[in-house]
Amino acid sequence: MASQPKSVDKLDQLPDEAQNRIAQLRLLFVARCKENLIQIRQVLDDRAAANGPMTQDPSLIKLAHSLAGASAIFGYKDLGRTAFKLESTLREVNYPEADFTQAVEDLIEQLTALD
Repeated sequence: MASQPKSVDKLDQLPDEAQNRIAQLRLLFVARCKENLIQIRQVLDDRAAANGPMTQDPSLIKLAHSLAGASAIFGYKDLGRTAFKLESTLREVNYPEADFTQAVEDLIEQLTALD
């Protein structure tokens, strides 16, 4: 579950003002993740309407890449790994649709669990 970052011990050593700012940024990150979830679902709807996979989908690759990096910054390591797995799958030529489906379902599950 991706509800809380795990590496908070060093953050506790920061001044209160810095901790508050990081907490605000984390809230913005979570809000952005919810927006990303909507975008992912839209891409999936578009794929379904097109009756098949859209290999090398640049918008989804970019979204997964951004999520992977930002997740690491805010301490959501599992979410970052899952986003990276989706990005890596999408970059494969003729990736197996089952791999894509599993990776995107895992990412949706983790994004949905964010609070």
